[in-house]
Amino acid sequence: MNLAAVDLNLLVALDALLREENVTVAGQRVGLSQPAMSHALARLRELLGDELLVRTGRRMHRTALGHQLMPTVRRLISDLEATLLSRRGFEPSTSQRRFRIAANDHAGAVMLPALFARLRSAAPGVQLDVLPQGDGLPLELATGELEGAIGTFLDVAPPLVDRVLFREGFACVIRRDHPIGRLTLRSYLELDHLVIASPGYGPGVVDFALEARGLARRVAMRVPHFLVAPAIVARTDLVLTLPRRVLAVATDRRLRVTKPPIPLSDFAVQLVWHRRSDSDAGATWLREQIIACARSL
Repeated sequence: MNLAAVDLNLLVALDALLREENVTVAGQRVGLSQPAMSHALARLRELLGDELLVRTGRRMHRTALGHQLMPTVRRLISDLEATLLSRRGFEPSTSQRRFRIAANDHAGAVMLPALFARLRSAAPGVQLDVLPQGDGLPLELATGELEGAIGTFLDVAPPLVDRVLFREGFACVIRRDHPIGRLTLRSYLELDHLVIASPGYGPGVVDFALEARGLARRVAMRVPHFLVAPAIVARTDLVLTLPRRVLAVATDRRLRVTKPPIPLSDFAVQLVWHRRSDSDAGATWLREQIIACARSL
């Protein structure tokens, strides 16, 4: 293969196709029509001698070569972007850049409404894609798939960098007309609990605090999202212990908020990014907006 004859735009198209696994969405990502992106895919298939994407049912999936190429192609594109953007600088008011970050459910509920309002005011043309956090987060940050991630991270080691945005405490919620009256430790243990936890998630802060006293709670229901939980509590006798700031975006007049009957350690919410993006003026600007937004919480 003669690299001099390869159109660099095909590398951009390949990156979008492998990331999105959808010709139409990939075209939208790089500003190409669906026919133009289909043509680019055909050229890439001929150039690489592989289908790259194959249809299974209604969806397209990466081939083995596509899986193999994706991190390398993403890293190449990211290196080019970092080099060019760092030299060009970043002008928020005129930028059309698309940023991608990851956030857990708690950080998303607490920060994203104010963050996007801030971005919209300073940079009306930018786009913000928010993705769920997964096991591949370090690789996604390293390859430039993500500009950053917001959440709680126990171990952050170089070349990843973290900054604490704020510390979060806990509150308990029961329905306003709950028959127990005041929430004591005894009634807290007698009640059934609603727990917010991702599938496969183990004991949390509450469980560890109770275990230290030789106690345990009875969990009747688990849900994966913060915003659905208050609605469930409002119609049941369950008690819910959740991060305090979530209540600001999940208010419900049917609920009564009270202090946990047992001391619970607060936790840090952090912004994490890869050191390689320090030279990216746009990514640096985005981090500044996230940090400023956290200060106002």
